[in-house]
Amino acid sequence: MAIFDLSNLFAILILFAGVATLQFFYGRKLNLLLMKNAVDELEKTIKPKDQLYTWLGGYVGFRAEYRIDDPDVERVEVTLTLLPRQSILYLPVSKLTLGGDRMFFVLRCRHAVKGDVHVVKSGTYRFTSPINGEIEYVRENIQINGINFIAYYRRKSDLERLVKLLEGMPLEGLKHLSVTPSTRVIYAFITPEKGIVEKVYPKMLNVAREFTGF
Repeated sequence: MAIFDLSNLFAILILFAGVATLQFFYGRKLNLLLMKNAVDELEKTIKPKDQLYTWLGGYVGFRAEYRIDDPDVERVEVTLTLLPRQSILYLPVSKLTLGGDRMFFVLRCRHAVKGDVHVVKSGTYRFTSPINGEIEYVRENIQINGINFIAYYRRKSDLERLVKLLEGMPLEGLKHLSVTPSTRVIYAFITPEKGIVEKVYPKMLNVAREFTGF
């Protein structure tokens, strides 16, 4: 009968600790770089007159509030959440549950929003409902630029207006876009790939102008 060698276990633990330490420093450095690049791209694209940042746990992202000079949008709120690349144990769990890095845009409109519609990329929400009060909406499977989405709307005309505005937008990185009258918000959930902010943000402004126009 073989006798378990504690020295082997100790060596394994030492090796794992070394790998975990290297992962921590590498993951932290990478996430900080991703955050810096995101801030640079956001400020370059949005051109805020004032900004406020709140860091989330140091290495997993930030919340930003941008005040802008715009006749239709009062401020832009952005939340960036990154995979915990600094944690060798939690990283696989996050990849399974969250899927990847995420960025959320909220445009707070100055005027009433006239429309109520969501488009959600198929397969985006695996464990939760995509919207509140889903039963109150008409649900329809659609394609935009050849990509499968699920639309939720109260009036078909709202969906048609939104789809027209999304033509030409890089939809591979778009997970969810909505027009919400109760909060006067235009919302988008995107994958924060390099260069996507400068493509998505102008489209969101167009959506805000279309759905707040008199």
